[in-house]
Amino acid sequence: MKSASLFLVSYVFTFLLLSHLQEVEGVSPMNQCPRKQIFGGGGCGSDGNKTCIDSFVKQGGDRPISCECDDIVDEHLCRCIFPC
Repeated sequence: MKSASLFLVSYVFTFLLLSHLQEVEGVSPMNQCPRKQIFGGGGCGSDGNKTCIDSFVKQGGDRPISCECDDIVDEHLCRCIFPC
């Protein structure tokens, strides 16, 4: 019974440790810089994230990590996260 309990405790500890390491590997919020900009030339389309990323790249800037797009009449508002 002692060995079964020890096995169970070590399994739970390992699971908690590995799940914590996966969270740490992501991009740190301290290394993220938000930026927003309005672009002309139509709305967001079917894939707003791609539309915004393409708009920033065409402008000659850095490539965002991810974006959200909102339609504004015949323009689109991009709210993106860039690496700092």
